[in-house]
Amino acid sequence: MKKIVITILVIILLGAGYYFISPFFINKTVNETLPIVENTEDASVEVIKQGQFTGFDKIHTGSGTASVISIGGKNYIRFEEDFMVNNGPDLYVGLGQNGRYIKGSELGVLKGNVGSQNYELPEGVSPEEVWIWCKAFSVPFAKAVLNNTNI
Repeated sequence: MKKIVITILVIILLGAGYYFISPFFINKTVNETLPIVENTEDASVEVIKQGQFTGFDKIHTGSGTASVISIGGKNYIRFEEDFMVNNGPDLYVGLGQNGRYIKGSELGVLKGNVGSQNYELPEGVSPEEVWIWCKAFSVPFAKAVLNNTNI
């Protein structure tokens, strides 16, 4: 009976270890095009804000360009082709303000740690910062401070 309990515990620990550690060694590349907005006369793309990702330490690093774009009246956060962040467990795209992450601001699960991707912004939201956030451990991986492009 003891061996069965120990075996089950070892299997659970190995599974949990794999779940939390393996993302650090696996890259997922995404190559999304710009969002397509149907049923609108004005489908032009306007870049409203832009910023560069930076990391927080040697483990939680990121680089590349984040943009806020407007297409057909909808706004999106767009990570450009040069985007890269170290992978990790339970990563989300969220928003920040004044150098702090806003809990509950998640736009969605990070689609991939490399490459272009889009996240729709709720109506009326004009973000100051976009963050890559690990919800499992409440740890930041990278952030980009967004500046207006029409200055």
